[in-house]
Amino acid sequence: MNGVDQHKEKVLERLKTVLESSGKSSRAFSKSIGLKPTSFHKVLTGTAGLTIPLANSIELNHGFRSEWLLSGNGKMKVNKHNHLSPLERCLLEVSLSSIQKWHLLEILIIEKINKRISDQFWGILRDDSNLQSGEDRRTTVYNNLEQITKVFRELREEEKACLENQDLIGQKIFAQLTQALLLATFYGEEWESIKNNCEEYHALETDGSLKDFEKLLAYINELLSKIDS
Repeated sequence: MNGVDQHKEKVLERLKTVLESSGKSSRAFSKSIGLKPTSFHKVLTGTAGLTIPLANSIELNHGFRSEWLLSGNGKMKVNKHNHLSPLERCLLEVSLSSIQKWHLLEILIIEKINKRISDQFWGILRDDSNLQSGEDRRTTVYNNLEQITKVFRELREEEKACLENQDLIGQKIFAQLTQALLLATFYGEEWESIKNNCEEYHALETDGSLKDFEKLLAYINELLSKIDS
């Protein structure tokens, strides 16, 4: 058994410890962490890996630390978050979940671009009152926006495919690429001055995907420039 297989086996042992400690059936436990029973069965049998968001959900709902679940390091348990209000629990879960956090960042990016498009449209109408000219312009820039969202959609699909094929290294690379690209797109012109302090950016240098990042960022910036022109 190689190192990767040994790590997976240890993670499964810890997960089964948590399940037994909960006193719940596999089906009830899966529902308590927001997962379909069939999906949890795949995790429990080793067909699918235990992801960070899922480990965070287990910590939030059952008090077993996500770091301990994933690596075996540190204390096994923390206090449950039952003292929090429903809204506070929701916000905490979002802050703990990497998938939700990056998804929210993508939504913010799209909202910012949509506002720019809307401002341009009304600006055209104010300048020459030509509705058709404004509509034509809006159609063109929305096509550019769709191309930007397509970049992130395809990256997520690649990450999902790696996860389904248990290619944990590939899944990590695509996740880091998506995260760094989201940050660079969000910060725009400010990116050059802050990227050296960005962990996600430096991770790309480590795993050798920096060229892919630069290529995709140049493409997105080109589309953004067309939106702003």
